[in-house]
Amino acid sequence: MNKDQIRQFLKVATGAEPPQDGLSIRKALAGLDAIAKEEALPRDLAHYLSRRSYMKALEWLENPDMPHEA
Repeated sequence: MNKDQIRQFLKVATGAEPPQDGLSIRKALAGLDAIAKEEALPRDLAHYLSRRSYMKALEWLENPDMPHEA
């Protein structure tokens, strides 16, 4: 798992950063979908990505110890 790549995909997908360096929103979303299928992901991150809760996933990357909120 490359946290920097996931973070970049999430920032583009959520609009926190504009797409750049050939990374379109479509590519960011496709990358996140592929990453969501990886077995080695932490449980909470996998949960957020599989449900496309990208803001929560980005918050989790910044603070993995945050409590899970429904």
